[in-house]
Amino acid sequence: MSSTKEWWFDQIESKRNKRLADLLGITNDELEQISYEIDVDQSDDGLVYGHIVQFDADNNPAIMSKIIGLESGSYVSLSPWDLDDPEEDELEWEVDNSEQLRTFNKHLSKVPQLLLIDVDVNIQFSLLVMMQVHIVSALEQFLSATFIHNVTNSDVLTRKLLETDPEFGCRKFTINEIYAQYSNIKSTVAVYLKDIIFHDMRKVKPMYANVLGYDFGDIAWLFKAVRLRHDCAHRAGYDKEGNQVSVSVASINELVAQCRHLAESIDAHVQKINTQ
Repeated sequence: MSSTKEWWFDQIESKRNKRLADLLGITNDELEQISYEIDVDQSDDGLVYGHIVQFDADNNPAIMSKIIGLESGSYVSLSPWDLDDPEEDELEWEVDNSEQLRTFNKHLSKVPQLLLIDVDVNIQFSLLVMMQVHIVSALEQFLSATFIHNVTNSDVLTRKLLETDPEFGCRKFTINEIYAQYSNIKSTVAVYLKDIIFHDMRKVKPMYANVLGYDFGDIAWLFKAVRLRHDCAHRAGYDKEGNQVSVSVASINELVAQCRHLAESIDAHVQKINTQ
């Protein structure tokens, strides 16, 4: 089995090539047969106008004649967003980036300063509601990025996920399907990880324990914070009965401290795994 990380990057590159081929109106095979470079068209101050696909002069004329929007027989102009895929970019960051704790701390670094702002009571409530959502979302991103980065960079951890996660344990295959499933197993894992909601602690807690060997311990406070985040995100700080949720400067400060402690503990644990 080839490197899991290399496989993920191959998949990302394949999707980008497929997107470019579709934009040009040719097949993947035809794209592979021609030479080209993609340049960023931008102003002197860095404002991106788009991308320019510049083709070599000695490319196959039969393929070049099929290309949509070909100008002067040598290039195609694309809009700034034609080659972008936010989910793909996020996945690439999670696979490659190993500084999840630094990113998490950066997300929370401005919270103490925001809490010092002197505002009207009603405005303060709205601000606290937004901070509750922000803090829990930052922790969710940390949990997701940390797990995905470590699993996708380790064939051993990928196998642990396959062997311990109930999602895979309950799947049934015929003899004829076994080889096909084995060949596509990394794709199956990729789709699975991408779809996990990492604030669902009932699922995330055992997954971290079984695959990374990390025990969250008693995190009743986090379950409560996630429930509160739901009311803040979906009902602007009110519960289903229309009651204003309980959120204060003190509770936000406490949540920041608890989330930092948890993130630092997880980071120390995975760093230890990576040095073994």
